[in-house]
Amino acid sequence: MKQVCEVVFRAVCLGFSACMLVLSLLTSIRAAAVRDSAAKLRREIEALEAENAVLRARYESSVSLEEIERYATEILGMQRCTAGQVVYIETKDMGA
Repeated sequence: MKQVCEVVFRAVCLGFSACMLVLSLLTSIRAAAVRDSAAKLRREIEALEAENAVLRARYESSVSLEEIERYATEILGMQRCTAGQVVYIETKDMGA
C-alpha cells in the first residue's frame, strides 16, 4: 500500500509539474507575441510621426505671404492702405 501511495504521489507531482511547464511556455509565447505587437506599433508610430513632419512642412510652405497678397490684390481687388486711411487709437492703461 505504501508503494502505491508513493507512485500516485509521484504521478501527481509529475502531472502538476508538466501542467506548470505547459502554462509557463504558453505565457512565454503570449508575452513574446505582445512584445512583437508593441514593437510593430512603435515602428508604425515612428513612420506616422515622420510622415506627419513631412506633411506639416509641406503645408507650412504651401501658403506664402506673397501668394496671399497676390490673391488679395488680383482676385479680391483689395489694395494697400494709404497713410490717410490708417487710424491709431490710444487707450489709457487702467491696470498699472
